[in-house]
Amino acid sequence: MNVRFKELRKALGMTQEEFAAKMNLSRSYINLIEMGKKVPAERTLKDICREFKVNYDWLVDGTGEMFQDDDSDAQAIVDSVMAGDNDFAKKILVQFAKLDENRWRQIEEILNELKKE
Repeated sequence: MNVRFKELRKALGMTQEEFAAKMNLSRSYINLIEMGKKVPAERTLKDICREFKVNYDWLVDGTGEMFQDDDSDAQAIVDSVMAGDNDFAKKILVQFAKLDENRWRQIEEILNELKKE
C-alpha cells in the first residue's frame, strides 16, 4: 500500500507537507506510511478516499482505477453515513432504500415546492 500511497500523493501534485496538512496529519507520519513503516488507520484511509475521490480498493490492494467514478461517490456517501454514529441518518437511508417509484416522485414534488419558497 505504501507505493500506492506515494503514487496517489504525486498524482495529486502534492508534497508530503501539503498532503499531511490537507488530511490533518503530520508530514513525518505520511513519510512513514510511504516508507512502509506505518500502516494508516482504516479511518484515515476512508478520509483520504472521501477527500480526494480515491477508489478505496485501489488504495488498499491495487484493484481498479486510482480515482472513483461518479457512481462510487454516492456509494462512498452511503458507506460513510452507515459507518458513522448518527443513528437517525442511518434510519433515513434505510427507509429511503425501501421507497417505491411513486413515493420518490412524491418526495421530489415536496422538495421542488420547498425550493420555491
